[in-house]
Amino acid sequence: MSTGNGTVVNHETQKPSAVASVTLESWSQGFMVGAMVVMAGITIANMRRGVLLHKLILLELIMGMPHGTFMFPNPPAYGWYLSVTAIFLNMSWSLHNVIAWIKNKPFLSRKVSLIYIGTVILAQPYWVLEIYANFTFFNNINNLFESTRPYEAIFRDPWWIFTVVNLFWNIKRRYEFGLVELIKVSPRFGVLLFSMFLSICFIILDCLSVTSIISHALPDGLNPFWKLAFVFKCLTDTIILDDFKTALDKLKAYKLGQFVGGSTSAISELDRNTRRPTEYAPWNESRGITRDERIREKRSPIIPEVDLESQLERWPGQEETVSNGSHSTATK
Repeated sequence: MSTGNGTVVNHETQKPSAVASVTLESWSQGFMVGAMVVMAGITIANMRRGVLLHKLILLELIMGMPHGTFMFPNPPAYGWYLSVTAIFLNMSWSLHNVIAWIKNKPFLSRKVSLIYIGTVILAQPYWVLEIYANFTFFNNINNLFESTRPYEAIFRDPWWIFTVVNLFWNIKRRYEFGLVELIKVSPRFGVLLFSMFLSICFIILDCLSVTSIISHALPDGLNPFWKLAFVFKCLTDTIILDDFKTALDKLKAYKLGQFVGGSTSAISELDRNTRRPTEYAPWNESRGITRDERIREKRSPIIPEVDLESQLERWPGQEETVSNGSHSTATK
């Protein structure tokens, strides 16, 4: 195909029309958007006012949703709509790496932290090129996207893989938790780790698909794996809204509390003394916080109330009683 400016396009990119292609693409888009909507609702229900990290997670989910609806428009709007929504998707991917940096930051030295966020920033020129390549490919201008797409994972996922590995290392070395023990203490953390594992599995499948290793097994070269990887990465952000260190500190405090006798008051006092700015409420956040628990968190350790005024009023009378008793005894 030849465009108006003389550029030759090897093939014309069209909206999927075969039954197998439409089914696979529609299912994967519906799965992604549905999951994002549910996770956004959970995030809104659990987020706290004034916490930047919670707002970033919600923004990440909102920006990822539109690209899961590009099967609705028909050409020529199809290519434009797909390309525009891809801009927000790419922004969401970069934002996910920023969120992972914030969650992982308490475990990192200053030098490693700067390298982490610095390399995320250095990767942004690639995404500018990818946005351009996406637009020109799906609007049949050129085939640059076929050359840039295989490198997408390199500029998207290394930070996430590092975050997962670093979290597992800290759980084992710094907190001395076994995986089975951790899941027993907090099933929520078990879901978090399983979601991380699934996200990496789908990242690998995505890489195999775009490098033509398994693309022949999919209709029309469609690739649902990046959508599945994205959903499970966002799920890890939603399950625990705050940084990993805060969550693990609370689990460790709970474990110590169980070891010394399961005193919940001791745990509450420890949480109050070691509270971090980004700390979320209870370790088993899924059950919510009751009104009585919220009141107990605000109270100081329970001290019997003493009415000093009434005590002072009683003392003179007691002195007189004692004095009269002594006098009468002496008289007798």
